[in-house]
Amino acid sequence: MSAILNIIAPVFALILVGYGFARTPKWTPGATRYFNNFVFYVALPTLLFGKLASGGVFNGVEPLIVAAYFGGGLISMVLLMVFSRLVFDLSHEEHALMGMGAGFSNTVLLGLPLIVLTFGDAALGPITTMIAFNTLILLPTTIILIEIARGRRDQKSLVKITLAPLTAMIRNPILIAIVTGAAWSFTGFGLAVPLERFIDLLSGAAGPCALFVLGTSLAEYRLTGRPAETASVTVAKLIVHPVLVWLLCTEIFALDVLTTNVATMMAAIPVGATVFTVAQQYRVFVGPVTSSILISTVISAGSLAVVIGLLT
Repeated sequence: MSAILNIIAPVFALILVGYGFARTPKWTPGATRYFNNFVFYVALPTLLFGKLASGGVFNGVEPLIVAAYFGGGLISMVLLMVFSRLVFDLSHEEHALMGMGAGFSNTVLLGLPLIVLTFGDAALGPITTMIAFNTLILLPTTIILIEIARGRRDQKSLVKITLAPLTAMIRNPILIAIVTGAAWSFTGFGLAVPLERFIDLLSGAAGPCALFVLGTSLAEYRLTGRPAETASVTVAKLIVHPVLVWLLCTEIFALDVLTTNVATMMAAIPVGATVFTVAQQYRVFVGPVTSSILISTVISAGSLAVVIGLLT
C-alpha cells in the first residue's frame, strides 16, 4: 500500500496544487490556456521526441498492443453509444461524444507521467504507440461520426467530412513529435550532446507541468445537470474500458506482463481533455462531457490506486 501511495500521492498532489492555485486571484482565466499551450506544443513534444530520437524505445514493443488497447476502446465506445441510444434521447453528435468519453483516456496530461512514474522508461514504447494511435483512431472516428451527422443535416460534401479529422491529425504537435522522433531514431545518428542536454532540461518540465495544468483546467470545469449521462460515461471509462483491455491483452492476444499492465492502466486513466475540446469545437454535449472529466478524474485518485495494486 505504501508503494502505491508513493506513486499516486505525488501525482494527484500536483494536480491539487494546480487546482488550488487556479482558484486564487493570482491565476487569471486565460493563464490555463497559455500554460496548456506550453505543455502541449513545447514540453511534451520535446519529451517524446527526445526519448524516441535517442533510439531503443520501440525495442520489444508488442505490435498487438494497438489491437488490444484500441479494440477495448472501440468496443467501449460502441457499447456506450448503443446503451445511450436505448436509454437517452440524444442527437447523433451527442451519442458520438458519449462514446468517445468511454474510450478516450487522458493519455498525455495524466497517463504519460503517471505510467512512466509507475513502470519507468521501459513503458515509453507502449505509451508512445498508444498516444500515436489515439490520435489516429479514436479522435478521427469521433470527428467523422459527428461530421457525418452534421453533413447529412447541412448537406456537406464527402470531401469536407473526410478532411476534418485529417486536418486535426496533421496539426497535432504530439503526433508530429512521435513521427519525427521515431524517424530520427531509425537514422542511427543519435543526438548531439548539447541538443540532448537541452532536451533533458526541457523534458524535465513536461510531467510536472502537465499535471499542474491538468489541475488548473479542472478548476475551470463546472458540474452541470444530466447526472445519468455523466455517470454512464464515468463508469464506462473507469471500469468497462480497462476490464475490456485487460481481457483482450490476457485472453485474446496473450501479451507480455509489462505491455498488459501499461495498456490496462492507460485504459483506467480518466476521460481525456480532448473530448472536451471536441465538444467545445462543435458546441454540443459540453456540460456532460465537462462533468464526466471532472468526476472521473476525482474518482480515479482511488480507482487508479486499486488498478496499480492489482497490476503490481
